[in-house]
Amino acid sequence: MHKIVTGAIAGAAGIALLLGGAGTFALWNASASSAASSVSSGTLTLSANNDGAWKDITNGRNAAINPTTALMVPGNSYQFTQTLNIGATGQDLKANLTYAGGSITGDAALLAATDKTLAVSSSSASVVKSSSADNTYVVSPSSTTSTVKVVFTVTLPSTATTGQGGSINLSALTFTLTQTAIGS
Repeated sequence: MHKIVTGAIAGAAGIALLLGGAGTFALWNASASSAASSVSSGTLTLSANNDGAWKDITNGRNAAINPTTALMVPGNSYQFTQTLNIGATGQDLKANLTYAGGSITGDAALLAATDKTLAVSSSSASVVKSSSADNTYVVSPSSTTSTVKVVFTVTLPSTATTGQGGSINLSALTFTLTQTAIGS
């Protein structure tokens, strides 16, 4: 008899646990839909025009050069000018424009010896030099399509003692545009 009573108590406890885990059952329930529409994201794109050109700007020169045949010596400065198109849609959109250092390859000694600088200007976007990063400009497009002019300069200082006979490959020079957070 003791086994029957113990079994009945255990069974009742199991049923109580199962019912307790089921929660409450509500008979009344309601919901409502609204006409809140949808929210869409903007866009940010960067493309290069086919107008890139090199020139020798050493000592005030302004001569077109072919970078594959020009031989740089200490004291020379060569400049590449390119027009970029920025496509931007969305409120409060601004982005950092710079060049990707990893897109420049070649002889390690010559890479280390040269100075590389970037200048950016535009008549259709606000452009401000970044105070926190070298060769970086904060661009705030004023319309859905803005044009910026980038001027990339590579200089072999007159004090350079390394890099002789080397070459720098700029054929894959890449410019990057990275959105910045609002308020930064």
